[in-house]
Amino acid sequence: MKKVTLNYIFVLLYQMTIMITPIFTMPYVLRVLLPNNIGIEAYISSIGQIFIAFASLGIGDYGRKVIASVTEPKQLGETFFNLYLVQFGFSSAVLLTYLFYAIHASAYQTFLLINSLTILSYVLDITWFYTGQENIKNIMIRNMLVRIFSVLSIFIFVKDQNDLALYMFINSGTLLVGQLVTWLPMGKFIPKFKFHPREAKKHLLPVLTFAVVPIITLVPVSLNKVLLGSFVSKLDVGYYNQAFKLITLFVVFVTALTTVMSPRMVKQYYREKKEDFMRSTYFSFRFTAFTTLPLATGLIIVAPTFIPLFLGEAFTASVLNLQILAPSLFFSGLSGILGIQILVTLGKNRAYSLSILAAALFSLLANLILMFTYGSIGTSFAYLLFTILACLFQAFFARRFFSLKKAFYQIVPYVIASALACTGEIIISTIFLGKNPFLIMLLEVIVGATAYFSYLFLVKDIMLFKGFSLIQKVLKVGN
Repeated sequence: MKKVTLNYIFVLLYQMTIMITPIFTMPYVLRVLLPNNIGIEAYISSIGQIFIAFASLGIGDYGRKVIASVTEPKQLGETFFNLYLVQFGFSSAVLLTYLFYAIHASAYQTFLLINSLTILSYVLDITWFYTGQENIKNIMIRNMLVRIFSVLSIFIFVKDQNDLALYMFINSGTLLVGQLVTWLPMGKFIPKFKFHPREAKKHLLPVLTFAVVPIITLVPVSLNKVLLGSFVSKLDVGYYNQAFKLITLFVVFVTALTTVMSPRMVKQYYREKKEDFMRSTYFSFRFTAFTTLPLATGLIIVAPTFIPLFLGEAFTASVLNLQILAPSLFFSGLSGILGIQILVTLGKNRAYSLSILAAALFSLLANLILMFTYGSIGTSFAYLLFTILACLFQAFFARRFFSLKKAFYQIVPYVIASALACTGEIIISTIFLGKNPFLIMLLEVIVGATAYFSYLFLVKDIMLFKGFSLIQKVLKVGN
């Protein structure tokens, strides 16, 4: 598990860089570009996201699985280029469609054309090859450097409200550079370029099946938000969106695990190492509970202090949104295990897509029913419902391939530890009610973390001691 752990750390660091860098730039950008320009940028980005959903095709999950299943080094180049031929064909068609739309748009034509660089970056995206090969370190480090360069460029070159085009170019351009960087080491892995259209054709149907997922996911992530703004109010969208952004900061713990574990599990499955495959599955359940449960329960308790302190009193209405959305961290983690690490690995692509489709439709229905009465709260509940139902449907389809009882026992210690941490946080918030909010939040975090890790230490939890062991190794390397 050493390589898996290191890969997880690098993926986590990279994804945290992606999520955290806007925290540093946003206050500056808001002040320089002003709200109207920020609204234009958000509008252009939302249009781009629709095209990106079609351009990405879900090739990341499928390509990672196929590359991980290749056992002969000689077949690696051929497999890669056959897969990329499918990706290139579809994503290029999407790019051309976007360019046609941008050229004929009646407004914001320049901004739309600049944003085409973002679509182009998805045409060139081959990170699935490296994650499938479990060769992540160098690529993630390079992409982190590119991301940091984009932040510095924003502070250096974006000076006033007339620099919106430059701001968008920096964001799109650096994303494209990040993808180009991943092509540089390809000669090391792929000695010859080989395209076999007939072989590529066999990947067509599976890729299209996977393509359904990012498109369907637009419903709970984007469409529900659009409906809320169209039929209720833009203010409710603001309350919901701020809470949702905070949740996405912590989703990296979920996505990083799936990214590094799924290639390992594919290799175990195709090499008929059933015991190793099951061991990895239950490890994922344990790790997901270990990381997401304390975060979810902690956010629920800390939200009333955190939101007004960091977003301002104007966003007090986002507190309940954040509390409702918090459990989605845990259910998204379980869905990653059941959907990607089990169903996709076993070739149950249709079951995986159907589970997402069914959950998205129920989420849409729930949003349509609840948002008119409860506003953003209804939309938050609809998203939580999506993550819960996706998890339940995937558990149903995957029930023959793992023991639900054994998976449950992997999670129980962290449920108890999180409950203890939650109790400690509630006591602190009650005792110090009305005191300095920063002090209250700090004490809640300290008491919650102490209670959580103390319980795990007393029961000699394997994840905790693995963490201690990893820290000792890192310190030894440092010395």
